[in-house]
Amino acid sequence: MKNISKALIRPRTLLPLAAALALGLSACGGGGGGGVSSGTANFALTDAPVCNGLQNVVVTVTAIQLIGQSGTYSLTLPQPVQVDLTTLTNGAKLSLGNISVPAGTYQQLRLILAANTGNGGSYANYVVPANSTTQVPLTTPSAQQSGYKINGQFTVAANGQVSLTVDFNACRSVVMAGNSGQYILKPVLNLVDDEQSGSITGYLPTADAGAVVMAEDSQGHILKTTVAAAGAASTDPSTFTLGPLPASSTGYNVVIAPPAPSSGTPNPNIAPDVVLSVPVTVGQVTTLGSSSSPLPTLAITSTQDASYSGTINLAQEADTLIVAQEPLNSTTMISIAQTNGVESTSSTTTESYAMVLPTVAPNVASYSSGTLTFTQSSTAPAITIQAYASDGESGTAAGGGSITLSGSSDTTFEMDH
Repeated sequence: MKNISKALIRPRTLLPLAAALALGLSACGGGGGGGVSSGTANFALTDAPVCNGLQNVVVTVTAIQLIGQSGTYSLTLPQPVQVDLTTLTNGAKLSLGNISVPAGTYQQLRLILAANTGNGGSYANYVVPANSTTQVPLTTPSAQQSGYKINGQFTVAANGQVSLTVDFNACRSVVMAGNSGQYILKPVLNLVDDEQSGSITGYLPTADAGAVVMAEDSQGHILKTTVAAAGAASTDPSTFTLGPLPASSTGYNVVIAPPAPSSGTPNPNIAPDVVLSVPVTVGQVTTLGSSSSPLPTLAITSTQDASYSGTINLAQEADTLIVAQEPLNSTTMISIAQTNGVESTSSTTTESYAMVLPTVAPNVASYSSGTLTFTQSSTAPAITIQAYASDGESGTAAGGGSITLSGSSDTTFEMDH
């Protein structure tokens, strides 16, 4: 048994990481050689909050591969880098160094992880369940051979540089295999070009630490999520950061929702807050509120939340994402909560879900660089439960209940939730 602290774990390296990575570069199938112009690629790792009852998700990166027009380039780290993904939230990043590569266009990046060789002791890749100190090995199919693939085109200019962030969504990536107690890593990864992105940060009242904050498009697709962190002192405001996010002049809808309640506990009906059309500018941080004037406290009403539950019927075995949505007006949907489907012990094509959700209309403000004014929406909440599967199936149930999934082309599961 080993209790891991909430800190990055970095093995001691004998060389500066950037220099060592450059020494570890090898090319296969073309590229390289004399006379070929080169540029610099910078790599970093970030994560969305864990949402599946785990307090630690630890992986060990051993190499990175770039797939480009002129071939495949393998970058072997001189020492494996082990990291607890739960520490990489609210804008935190872990640098994986920078290396020189041939100039050109690349279509894919792959992360190679270390193999698990521990036996009841310290594993290279593992999780620690809530209220436990025991490492449970994380099964990582194909991670040591072909690696985990991240598609996304980017260009390394001659004598230029590109900074890329791998957004590793632990919430969507770690799946429990039924009631076996085993965990499987099925990564949901996004590649973000930092030179084309910015971020949103905000200040909330002290009492709203733990609130779930989401950046969404007008259809309620959650593009980035985080959890508001408590301030350093007991009287400091809570803060959140959503990023990196692709730059957008039309902006994102920022939804601030209460944290999921404890099972069996009566809950006050807390209305979500929504800030509409928050712009994101390349290399800039858009700020909501301030340390001296945070956004309003999430409003508590006298009524109780409502429970929504049901079964999910799939055409084939897959992992599911469950999202609760409601219309804000005739053209805008918002998502107010999400969870993972729970696999049945008797069928691999049946899952279940259970959510406790607010039933009061959200308080809404349009973005302004000054003070935001919130007004309760006049549209009565009409909860719809959306289910998205990793194989592209999707389905909907108004007001909850059973959902039968169909189709094979929906990509919502793969988005950065």
